[in-house]
Amino acid sequence: MDRILMILEVSRKQDYIFASKKLRDNAARSGEIAYVTDSAFFREAAGELYSPEKNLVYAGGGHTVLQFDDRETATRFARAVTSEAMKRFDGMEIFVKQMPYDAGRTPGENLVALTAALEEKKALRKSSFRRLSVGVEALDPVTYQPKLAGKKDETQRPELLPAPEGWEFPTQFQDLAGGDNFIAVVHVDGNAMGKRVQDLYGERTASWDDCRASLQRFSSGIQADFERAFTETVDTLISGLELTPPTLPIRPVILAGDDVCFVTAGKIGLESARVFLEHLTALKNAEDGRSYAACAGVALVHQKFPFHQAYDLAEELCSSAKKFGAELDQKGRVSAMDWHIEFGQLKDGLPQIREDYQTEQVFLSESGDGTKTGRRGRLELRPVVVTAPEEIPMKKTGGVRTYRFFRGMCQAMKGEYGNTARGKIKDLRTAFKQGEEETRFFLRDQEVMKLLDHAFTARYQTWGEQAEQYRKFLDGQQELAKGPFEEIDGTTRCLFFDAVEMVDHCDFLKEVEA
Repeated sequence: MDRILMILEVSRKQDYIFASKKLRDNAARSGEIAYVTDSAFFREAAGELYSPEKNLVYAGGGHTVLQFDDRETATRFARAVTSEAMKRFDGMEIFVKQMPYDAGRTPGENLVALTAALEEKKALRKSSFRRLSVGVEALDPVTYQPKLAGKKDETQRPELLPAPEGWEFPTQFQDLAGGDNFIAVVHVDGNAMGKRVQDLYGERTASWDDCRASLQRFSSGIQADFERAFTETVDTLISGLELTPPTLPIRPVILAGDDVCFVTAGKIGLESARVFLEHLTALKNAEDGRSYAACAGVALVHQKFPFHQAYDLAEELCSSAKKFGAELDQKGRVSAMDWHIEFGQLKDGLPQIREDYQTEQVFLSESGDGTKTGRRGRLELRPVVVTAPEEIPMKKTGGVRTYRFFRGMCQAMKGEYGNTARGKIKDLRTAFKQGEEETRFFLRDQEVMKLLDHAFTARYQTWGEQAEQYRKFLDGQQELAKGPFEEIDGTTRCLFFDAVEMVDHCDFLKEVEA
C-alpha cells in the first residue's frame, strides 16, 4: 500500500500569540494554535477526509504528522484544513509538507526526512498558508477574532487549561502586578527531548505501525505530564501562599508539549518556576519509562514592558540554564534556572545584559601548573541548579550555584530587615561591583561584618551539615568559608549579589520557609 506522510506546523507562533497586548488573548491565541493542529479541528474542517485512527501519526513538538493512502486525498485534506484555519484565525501562518513513505528506510528515518523537508521549505518561506486582511473584515474588539462580512462568527476560543474550581486565571497583566508593579514571564523547555525521540526511532525499526503507536503514546504522555506539572504548581501556590479566591497570581500562556510559558506575579516568579520543575521531575513518561528534566528562564519586568520582548528574554535565560545544566551532565538530567530582573531599558540580549555583572576588581586565579591569570569577577551565581540526580557531581556549582543556596541567602537577607538598615543592604550592590576589597571595607566601615555569616548558613542549612563543617575546621582539615566572594570552577563570584538584588522582589512559599 502506498503511504503519503504529511507534516503540518503553525509557523511564527510567537508573532501570532503576542499580536495582542491582552494576557487573556495571548493565552487564547496559544490555544488556537493547539486547536488547529488537533484532531477535533481536522474532523471539523476536513470531514470524511480525516479519521484519527487511520490518519494521525502523532502530534507533538509544535507540529502534527499524518498519513494518507494517496497524494490526492492528502492534498484535499491540506487544502480543507488550511483554508478553514485561514478563515477563522486571522494572521495565522501554516506550513504543510508531503512526502511519500520510503519502504527502504526505517520508520524513524522517514520521519527525520519529513521534518528536514519541512525545515527546508520554511527556510525558503514557500507555500505557507496565511490569510492577509483585504479590508472586508471587522475585528471583534473583545476577542480580536475576524468576523467575515455577511457571515456569523461561531468561533470558539479554546482554553489551555481550566482554573481550579472556585478560582479564575487573571485576564490582564495589571491583575498580576503587585505593589512593585512587576510580573514574571517564565519559559520552560524540556531537556533532551529530541534525543528521547531518536531513541524511540532506534527501538522501533521493524514496524511502521509499532513506531507510530509508540510515538502517539510518548507525545500524548508529554502533553499530559507537563499539564499535570502546571496544575500541581497552581495547587502548591494556592496552599503555600495561603491565597484567597477568586483570582490566581498565575496564568498559562503556552502549554505545547515540553514547551511551556506562564506568567505570574513578579514576586513569586522564581518560586513558581522552582515548583514547576520539582513537580515535573517527579514524573515519568509511561512510554519510555524515563523521568523528565527541564530548564527555566524567568524574566521579571514591569507590567507595561513589551510582553514579546520579555518572552524573548525568558527564552534566552532558559537557553543559558540549559547550557549550564549540560556542563554538569550531558545526558540532560539537570534541571536548572536562570533569571533577570529588568529595572530599566532592556539591552540587545543576555550577553550584553551580563556585561554589567562584571566586577571592577581583577581577581587572580591559579591553574594546576601554577600559572596565574587575572580576570574580572562575576556578581551573579546564576544559572543555578534546581534538581539533579544524586549521582551527578556538583563540583562546578561550588555548593552555591544552586537554587537552595540562593533561597537560603535571600531569606537570610530578608531576616536582616529590622536589624540592619535597608539602605546599607542596598548599598552593598555598589560595594560588590567594586570587588572584594571594597566590599570588606564597606562591611567593616558600616559595622555589618556579621552579614558574612549568612554565606555559611545558606550553604549548610541543617545542623548536621554545619556540625560536619565545624568538625573539619577543628580537625584542621579546612577553614570556615565566610567571605563575600569565592572562586568557583575558575571564576571568582559574589555569593551575596543575587540575594541582595532580589530581596524585595522574591517571596517564598511557607512550606519552604518552615
